[in-house]
Amino acid sequence: MQQDKKTFYLFLGMHSLLIGVFPFYVPVYLWQSGLDLGQISLFIAITGVAFIAGLWSWDRLRHKVSLNLLFLLVSVLLLLVLSSVWPVAQSVLSALGLALAYGLYNSFFWTTQRALFIEVMDPKRAGQAYGNFQLFVFAALQLGILAGGWLLQFNGFGWLIVFSVGIAVTGNLLLAALKPVYPQVMQRTETLTWKAISSFKDDNNSRMMFLLDGGFLFLESFFWVISLFLLAHESFTRLGLIVIVLAVIFGGLFFVLKDSIDRLGKRQMFRLAVALYALSWLLRALVSDELSLLVLFVLLVLITFATSFFRLALNKRFYDLAREQGRHRYLILKSYYSQASLVVCFLAVAMAATVISEPVELLKYVYIVAALAAPVFVFYGCRRYSLD
Repeated sequence: MQQDKKTFYLFLGMHSLLIGVFPFYVPVYLWQSGLDLGQISLFIAITGVAFIAGLWSWDRLRHKVSLNLLFLLVSVLLLLVLSSVWPVAQSVLSALGLALAYGLYNSFFWTTQRALFIEVMDPKRAGQAYGNFQLFVFAALQLGILAGGWLLQFNGFGWLIVFSVGIAVTGNLLLAALKPVYPQVMQRTETLTWKAISSFKDDNNSRMMFLLDGGFLFLESFFWVISLFLLAHESFTRLGLIVIVLAVIFGGLFFVLKDSIDRLGKRQMFRLAVALYALSWLLRALVSDELSLLVLFVLLVLITFATSFFRLALNKRFYDLAREQGRHRYLILKSYYSQASLVVCFLAVAMAATVISEPVELLKYVYIVAALAAPVFVFYGCRRYSLD
């Protein structure tokens, strides 16, 4: 178990740092390259298609290649993302290559990370483990965001690639030295067929949550990051500093709450988290650079708190149910459904962008729709937690 934890945290730390260095900035890099919100929505839809293709491959490769080779493949896919970036500034069509690479990387990294996490997590202290996990990710991610923002703003993309390659090579050498092996349950789980995927259903409305969450994840990681970038007057360093300040505030919050997270699965607490999450999307629709700095700061803090609190509660419930419903099978099913819904949602946003051309106005309408849809999360796990 200790060896598995070392392997997991080294893999997680390396890629959290690497994600902060550039993948975090992908949405604003696309924006600065001249893509509008409609085109960025199409980009997101393509990443969803690539994610599904990558997930299908990952589910079969894990039976055929070593864990070390799988780690190496994840790093190679990240370097493919970086090498696909330069042409984007010259052609909208060239964004297709970046979208495919980005989707494949997300598929292999997030699926591997979740599969390892559920094996090293103590079921009796799942909430605390998730809290520690979040703190660790926050620390590594913020270092990466700080480095990436500085490199993009002052040193150019070439040095960012050199920096990323250095981290990837060092990290994979350290992982190889640990001689990692697959957790037995992960190795034994059978691959999923299309029939098994399409026929999945349980008593906890899992499929509903899977479909709903896909769009929300990319609203948070793409559209909200673009909103913050506009607030930062399109400066990479200012964006990085905004994100880091908010993360430091909530790093302290996580540290205080992490030992109490196991109570977040309770029904009333989960309902509160969902209500606050819906409110956070309404607040996003109100954010504007015309507000005073104090009001703007308070709004950003409230949005970050509500989103973080909801993600803690949702992920606690998700990993609890995953352990009870087939572990890796449940994790993989979630990704298939979330990515399929993501494709549909952002194709719809791309169509809306042909009618609403003003980006700030479109973002406002999207956030209002998200606020109306978010309360549906409350039905997730309703049978499992009905007596809490």
